[in-house]
Amino acid sequence: MSSVETQVHSPIEGCDGVHGPGPKATTILQLAMAALHLTKASVPDSNSIGHQQRLRKQITLSEVAYHDSFEDCWIVLYDRVYDITSFLRLHPGGHDVLVENAGRDATIAFLNAGHSKMALMSLKLYEIGELPPDECIYRCTGKLTLTHLPD
Repeated sequence: MSSVETQVHSPIEGCDGVHGPGPKATTILQLAMAALHLTKASVPDSNSIGHQQRLRKQITLSEVAYHDSFEDCWIVLYDRVYDITSFLRLHPGGHDVLVENAGRDATIAFLNAGHSKMALMSLKLYEIGELPPDECIYRCTGKLTLTHLPD
């Protein structure tokens, strides 16, 4: 195995550069780690997380109640509002169970049905908003909440 003489200017403090193999040589790993330290990672703080939640449209339960038919079907699951009108014909359990809970919170019925992880992930496709904080049951700060809530 041959060694190639290279010189790289290192951003690591106290190291002049890469001078081939030897005790003073800077490794690629060290350079990568230095690059990671030089670049700030965008980690959301508590203010930005709250801001992201506020980006969802707030829809009251009384507004949801107007959408309670096969032609216009909204439900609430885990304090999020979903327009599932286009999903009614696709639901594996039939549309009846969905229309039965249209226009209101259907979280308990949803939990009792034992849905798969795929069903939980597909909720995002139909999400249109969330309940205002004073109407929340499951995602409340300062109150008891369920663990493992879907995003």
